[in-house]
Amino acid sequence: MLQRLDRAFAAFFRRVKSGVGKAGFPRFRGRDRYDSVTFKWSRPIQGTIKTVTIRRDAGAWFVSFSCVVERADPRPDPALPAVGIDMGLEHFATLSDGTHLANPRHLRVGQTVLVRRQQALARKQRRSQRRKQAKLLLAKAHRKIRNQRKDHHHKTAGSLVQAHRLIAVEAIQIATLVRRPAPILGVTPDAGSEVYLPNGASAKAGLNRSIHDVGWGQFLAILGSKAAEAGCVMVAVNPAGTSQTCSGCGARCPKDLSVRWHTCPHCGCSEQRDVNAARNILARVGKTLQAVSA
Repeated sequence: MLQRLDRAFAAFFRRVKSGVGKAGFPRFRGRDRYDSVTFKWSRPIQGTIKTVTIRRDAGAWFVSFSCVVERADPRPDPALPAVGIDMGLEHFATLSDGTHLANPRHLRVGQTVLVRRQQALARKQRRSQRRKQAKLLLAKAHRKIRNQRKDHHHKTAGSLVQAHRLIAVEAIQIATLVRRPAPILGVTPDAGSEVYLPNGASAKAGLNRSIHDVGWGQFLAILGSKAAEAGCVMVAVNPAGTSQTCSGCGARCPKDLSVRWHTCPHCGCSEQRDVNAARNILARVGKTLQAVSA
């Protein structure tokens, strides 16, 4: 549209300058006048284009190209170290070298704007123009949070694959973690009738919101894609028991989730709980690490 508008005004000023005939000021054109969309080629695209997807998201339009690019199989750099990653909520991720990656909590930061715009949407009359505008503003707020989360995932994954030759991660079953608690039936002592007892659903809802906010699934998918492109080996291991096992001697050290520091009574190993889990995750891919080193 901007190109067409620019050409119309350029032709108008050219006619005014020449002074031949009537200049003809450009007229307003309605939104239903054009049935075609023109995109400008802004940069070269590598590979062979297979599909082109045009989508609309909260009033903005995006064009996505899926291309096939032939590249030689990258090899991991043997000089780079290996690392284990423990995903969490207190910290976004904890590395086996003791590094903690902060959890930005994008949803919690943007919650105030979301609540205000959701309330404004609820006050608008259905099928009204103002309701459409309020709905668009709410969608834009969600899109901002979504883009912030994806940007953080891309930057974090990029820095990890560039600094390591092997990355061990948890094979997280997110659907199981966010499953709704089963109802609990009980009997009232006075009447003897069956009632539903508290099952912690309210607390679980807050935990589920935090799990969805951190976006483990999206991050691991991005990390796997970048690792394959950079020649970094990524291995997913079963995380069961990684927090309850000592990374120093391998002994079983049971502890509640509220206990954030690991202290082994057998070997005296003392370190932060998530660091201990990350080191156990890395230790479970010892055979793969030896193969990569060779």
